[in-house]
Amino acid sequence: MLFQTLLILHITAGTIGLVSGTIATAVIKGKKAHLINGQIFFYSMLVTALCALVMSNLPEHHNIFLFAVGGFTFYMITTGYRIIWLKRALKKTTAPIAVIDYALFAFGIGFGIFLVILSIISLIKGEMFGWVPMTFGLICMNYARMDYSLLKGIKPIKNVWMSNHITRMIGALIASYTAFLVVNVQIDMQWVLWLLPSAIGGYLIKTFLDKYAPKKLKKAEQRT
Repeated sequence: MLFQTLLILHITAGTIGLVSGTIATAVIKGKKAHLINGQIFFYSMLVTALCALVMSNLPEHHNIFLFAVGGFTFYMITTGYRIIWLKRALKKTTAPIAVIDYALFAFGIGFGIFLVILSIISLIKGEMFGWVPMTFGLICMNYARMDYSLLKGIKPIKNVWMSNHITRMIGALIASYTAFLVVNVQIDMQWVLWLLPSAIGGYLIKTFLDKYAPKKLKKAEQRT
């Protein structure tokens, strides 16, 4: 009963997240449509990720793929949204970093290490699917390294908030599309479903970084 309830909630929130995330990515950044759909995307994907983490650990429903995607999405969506809050908080204080930021960093590095260990165990057993948690784990650890730079003040928030927001929110959207396609589409070349969202998402990330991040960085450097 619990699994079925979580599954319905997971699917419903995931569908809303895919639609709102796609709209937020497509519309003009900073405008009302982007802000509203971005908020809907955050909350819906947060619910989706939490449901995935719980479902993947229920008896008789253990699922490494669902667990990896759930944790990865949770980390990316929370840190990608949190960086916006930190950027806005700079208007009121010069030290907006709080306990929640250290908690998210700890989750990112801890979850990343766990997935890498899980991957190694799977690969030793000859399970090639082990490369999936390895990929998610290494990405989590890399972004946790970036979080560490923010926590220690090595990289000012005002200089990197835009690039962090873009890469993490689209990263969460990529993971969501990948999960949706792998679960719902069956083709002979299944590997295409793993690579296609990443290829399209990677192009979008580069496009948005080239368009928005340098402009924001230049303005931030001029104020320092």
